[in-house]
Amino acid sequence: MKKHIIPLFIGMSIGVVLSFFLVGLVLEVAAPSMLFKEITVPYSLDKTVSLITSRINKQEGWHVISVINEQKEIIKNGGKDIGRVKIIKFSNAKLSAKMLDKDESKFMAVEMPLSIAVYEKSDGRVTIGLMNSYMMARLFSTRREGAIMEQVVKGVEAVLGFVHFRFTIF
Repeated sequence: MKKHIIPLFIGMSIGVVLSFFLVGLVLEVAAPSMLFKEITVPYSLDKTVSLITSRINKQEGWHVISVINEQKEIIKNGGKDIGRVKIIKFSNAKLSAKMLDKDESKFMAVEMPLSIAVYEKSDGRVTIGLMNSYMMARLFSTRREGAIMEQVVKGVEAVLGFVHFRFTIF
């Protein structure tokens, strides 16, 4: 009986180690597309920023806080020219208040205000980049933060409806 236990234990140990390795590899490959989304758009950078800010401000409860010219900020503060990048900061006061009204949820302030980046890639393509709010909502699905994030997902999808954007896990 002991003869069979040792090979079984060794086989199980190797299986556990390989499983950890494979899970790590899958997460390393999938994490960028799971956590962040990019959408190439057929418009100029300025038109895309204008469309997004206008659509945010037209959504009930949503408003643009600022549009940051990241290229200008980097150059002004000693960095090299990274090309055209604008970051739209926006919020929904009612959802933010709902999220932050309890001490156990105040950590979510680190994700506020929300951001959408619009940038030109080196090949001239204009791209929208944003965090995958859907994935955040799934991660918190058993907590009250998840229900609030679901409302955020719907708002962001409505804003980006002009490019037929929908959040997905991958």
